[in-house]
Amino acid sequence: SLSQKYRPKTFRDIVGQNMLVQALGNAVTRGRIAPVYLFHGPRGTGKTSAAKILAAALNCVSVEDTRPCGVCRECLLLCLGKSGDVKEVDVASHDSTSLMKKLLMDAVVGPSSGRYKVFIIDECHTLTAEGWNVFLKCLEEPPEHAVFILTTTDTEQLPHPASTRCQKFHFPKIKDSDVVSRLQALAAKESLEVEKDALDLIAARSGGSLRDAETTLDQL
Repeated sequence: SLSQKYRPKTFRDIVGQNMLVQALGNAVTRGRIAPVYLFHGPRGTGKTSAAKILAAALNCVSVEDTRPCGVCRECLLLCLGKSGDVKEVDVASHDSTSLMKKLLMDAVVGPSSGRYKVFIIDECHTLTAEGWNVFLKCLEEPPEHAVFILTTTDTEQLPHPASTRCQKFHFPKIKDSDVVSRLQALAAKESLEVEKDALDLIAARSGGSLRDAETTLDQL
């Protein structure tokens, strides 16, 4: 799909969330890393992409301020899906209690080659109450080398004790103008000739979800 083919690889690539990704980039540069992040907002707004980029940036060994660099050993391992220090978990499709127990046992062990062990927990609102209890016990004394990045479209379902321990970043819906600009760029890369009016219509119907807009463009 276009979304997968052109998935953002740096903070600058993320569409329509400029202030938010600048804050994340600055935190990495200054070494001000929180143990738990919560990326929340409607679907298709860049939460999982930002989580993956943050994970890459945390272990990137480049001395430049623009991390992740995409070319160092740690970045390449992650890009190839061979990093032992970044784990992505979709709790919606697993028994969340046993999954969290296994994940947290893994978190206690130090990173194999990177600076941090990073756990991306997608759709965290689907965790069971017991799954949250396991996670909260870990957060009482989180390992210094572990960073958890939670993503959700529904903060209402998160238990209050968990929510209060996270550094929160809200991903709002993407503006239509930003969606159109992105679609124009993708169309050019794919040598697609699409009328501006058609792109405007796709953006309007996407409801602020860039992923939905890209999927529609993919189907033309």
